Amino acid sequence: MVSGIYKIINKINGDFYIGSSKNILRRKNEHIKKLNSNKHQNTILQRAWNKYGELNFEFLIVEFCTIDLL
Repeated sequence: MVSGIYKIINKINGDFYIGSSKNILRRKNEHIKKLNSNKHQNTILQRAWNKYGELNFEFLIVEFCTIDLL
């Protein structure tokens, strides 16, 4: 389990969503599943995902850190 801060970047316009998780890989998969199902809680990210498509987004790890620092 890897914890830390991550960023989902729109490669078309540079907009991004930033988050943190105790388990980054699991969280990434949750985001992708919700976005592909059109059920993500962040409507701005969801609209951009629908407009530009999954291939125009990049998931980056900003920083690894221990759970107590999240």
